[in-house]
Amino acid sequence: MPDSEKILSWKFIFLLGIVVALVVVFLRTPKPCQEPLTYRLGHIDERFGPTRWEFSMAVKRAAAIWGKPLSRELFREDSQGAIEINLVYDYRQEASDKLKKLNYKIDYTKDSYENMKLRFESLKSEYEQKRAVLNNDLNAHNSRVNAYNAEIESWNRQSGAPENVRNRLMSGKNELNSVRESLQIRQDEAKRLVDEINSMVLVMNEIAANLNLDLVHYRDVGSQLGSEFKEGFFESKKGKQSITIYHFDNDAKLVRVLVHELGHALRLNHSTNPNAVMYRLNQSDAAELAADDIAALKARCEGS
Repeated sequence: MPDSEKILSWKFIFLLGIVVALVVVFLRTPKPCQEPLTYRLGHIDERFGPTRWEFSMAVKRAAAIWGKPLSRELFREDSQGAIEINLVYDYRQEASDKLKKLNYKIDYTKDSYENMKLRFESLKSEYEQKRAVLNNDLNAHNSRVNAYNAEIESWNRQSGAPENVRNRLMSGKNELNSVRESLQIRQDEAKRLVDEINSMVLVMNEIAANLNLDLVHYRDVGSQLGSEFKEGFFESKKGKQSITIYHFDNDAKLVRVLVHELGHALRLNHSTNPNAVMYRLNQSDAAELAADDIAALKARCEGS
């Protein structure tokens, strides 16, 4: 066989080998949803209430909701699972818990939002009035302290003050200490008020985001939230996948938030249907899949 024919023969065999390898890889690569996605529990903050076992059961219920339309398991818990699911307690849940302790009724409705907004306006007015008076009193107190210290320093340079002056200065010191304690109590009260106000803003903005109402802006609270209040977040970065839950009001809402984030783990995008679980805002405690959710799932898993 001539050398040119040998070269062509080897090229043909080489190309054929590449084609065979690609076919094998294609056939062995599982199609979407053929094998369950594995997950594991990561950090579970006990301040939320549910135990680790209870949280695991909530995840299982959420996972089963996605598997039902296809009558197959789409998620499976595994100690080495690829998706880490965390329950992180931060300002979002803290704000809601603070208001509950103050006997606020939070039912995530428009009426709840409007009632809270009325109380917010009242508290904001009260706080700003008290803060203005407090600032004036603090400035006056600081001026008196500076004058007192200046007089003490002056007498020290003169090798001490006479007894009647010392008595007056001691009386003045006691009075300044009493005023300082009173101002500290008022500062603590102002801080309590502003903490309550900030918590209200956070919760009101969560309700507003879910009901497409106007967001409330007050001082720097809005900068914590960004554009929307995120109850949960799915992230796939540098080969690692995670779901983090930040806030829920009850067990039903926890399951719904988990269903939404597990949908993202299935690579489903947000739906434009407000009734869908995969709608970008959480407007209900119900976790049932809407027709749009099921259609997106089947398109992803079955190519239909």
